[in-house]
Parts: sequence; structure tokens; C-alpha cells
Amino acid sequence: MKYKQIFSLSLICSLGFFGANAEQSYIAPLAKKSLLLDIVKAQNGFVAVGERGHILRSQNSVDWVQEPVPTLSTLSAISTVNGKSWAVGHDAVIVHKSSEQADWEIQYFDPDSEKPLLDVLFLNESEGIAVGAYGSFYRTTDGGNNWTKELHAQLLHPDDVLYLEEIRLEDETFYQEELVSILPHLNKVDLVNDVLYMAGESGLLAKSADFGRTWQRMDVDYFGSFFEIKGLRNGNIIAAGLRGNLFKLEDENEGWSKIDSGITASINTLVEGPNGSFYAMGNSGFIVCVSGDEVKKRHLDDGIAITASVSVDDGFLVTSAAGLKTLSSDEQLNLCERDE
Repeated sequence: MKYKQIFSLSLICSLGFFGANAEQSYIAPLAKKSLLLDIVKAQNGFVAVGERGHILRSQNSVDWVQEPVPTLSTLSAISTVNGKSWAVGHDAVIVHKSSEQADWEIQYFDPDSEKPLLDVLFLNESEGIAVGAYGSFYRTTDGGNNWTKELHAQLLHPDDVLYLEEIRLEDETFYQEELVSILPHLNKVDLVNDVLYMAGESGLLAKSADFGRTWQRMDVDYFGSFFEIKGLRNGNIIAAGLRGNLFKLEDENEGWSKIDSGITASINTLVEGPNGSFYAMGNSGFIVCVSGDEVKKRHLDDGIAITASVSVDDGFLVTSAAGLKTLSSDEQLNLCERDE
């Protein structure tokens, strides 16, 4: 299986947390030290999500409060707009909080699908999408009161497209069944200057100019899974995935170019640094700093897998297999000054 954060899926399965139901999550004293998979800057602070339906909120990145959530399903990703929040995860669950003072509520839940949702992105308070395993793609135009499932054959490898077109000429029903079965896992989306970019399984990188209603698959010399895609302020697009694979798009006419990350651990998250630099973080506690043509790496002593990251005044705030962690500015600066 090649879901987002492969290590985390394996860990969840081994602990028996993969499947859950729409029961209330319980307040766990050690929730901030549990497996957490995503973190975002919110209107007033930060929000992190993870296993057992855990959602934690902080106003200062230091003091965290776990919020009651009506699910035990592992939550993979979160998106916030103007104080409103949506989190998605296993059992195709989507939970929503209409304000920072409101309670979380379930908007969508389909455990029978056995297709975890892996990312969510809202354009505004009304329009949003959720994506996940086996081509799962849901759209809302009313803030999540209703979610519509979509299938996007444009995300398939060209060879699969030809195969499906032949089938469709003979049997539309069989075509639909095959389309659902061979769509790749959709791991991550990011909106950059009104263009939506997607990263996924089997070398999938794609872009959309209409918020995901139509897609154009992008050529890249790599057939493994991408777990992260991110636009930088300088206009560059960065994609990262399995075994330290890292690619950069500076000019669409020239296409994607490979960056030698110097590591073989999977990269799960990207965060922008100063002056066009960026950091790639992932499994086994590896962090890579890329500044121009210079690439430096560091291995954190604890070796804990980093799953998501945001920048804060004193460095980085990250989620990991062992919960929340702050990487200080000293660690951040030292990373770009030394190699291993």
C-alpha cells in the first residue's frame, strides 16, 4: 500500500488503529505525544490532527488543548479558512468546525469504502476538495453540507487511459468499474497562484486551472509515489516522495528537474525557508535544506519520522510519530551550515 506517510499507515495497522467508527474520540493526556499527521496555522494559532481522531489546538505553539471530536478514525489532514476548519481521514471521514468556539461535527463518513482520505483543501468558506486512496475525490460548494464524489481519468498514466478507452467502446459499466479500480492514490494538493497541483502514486504530478474539475498530468522521470507538493514564493514548485526523491519545477517549458537529496528516507513534508530555500523532512528524522544548488542534510538524534511542518518565529513546529516537536532556530541555522 502506498498511502500518504507509508510508515504511518504501517504503524497504525500494527497497533490496530486503521479502522474505527463514528464514536466520540476520548481526551487522552498524552495526545500531544501520539502519532500526529498534519499541522496548519489557523486564525489564532495552530491545529494538529492524528490517530484516534485526535485534534489539538494551540495559540502559542507551546500549550496544547485536545478538542472533543465525534470520531475515532485516524485523521490525515486539515484545512482552515477564516476560523472554519475541515479535517479528513480514514473511513473517508470528514469533520468540520464552523468556528474556533464551535463543536466538531461529522459531514461525511463512509467506512465501507475502505478508502482513507489523505488531504483536504478549501479555496474559501464554501468551496473545498478532499482527496485520497484509489483516486478518491470529493467536492463541496456549500461548506461541506454536501459532498459530491468525482472520478478523474485524466490523472491516470497514459497507458491506462488507452486501455480504458478501448474498454469504454464496448462496455460503459465495466469502464466505470475499471476506472475506480486503477486510479492512483491522491496524496497531496496545493494551490499556487490559482493553479491547483497534485502529487500521488506511481509518479503522479498534475495541475488544474479550474480547482480540480479538469486535470493535466505532468511528465516527470520518476514512477514512485509522491507524498508532498508545495509552491514557493519565488514561483518554484517542489515535489517530494519515496526514498528521498525530490523534484523542482522552475519553468514549465523545461519540466521537472531532479534534486539529489542525499538521503533514501521518504520525504513527507516541505516547508519554505528564506531567500527561496526550503526544507524537506521525513522518515527516520532526516531533514534536508536546499538553497540554490546547495543541499545539506541532517539526521535528528531521536530518528523520529516527521510527518508535517510549519514555520514559527523560533524555527519549525512539526508533527511526528511521537507527537508535536519544535525545532529551534539554532537547529535550523546549523542545518544549512554543516553537512554529514
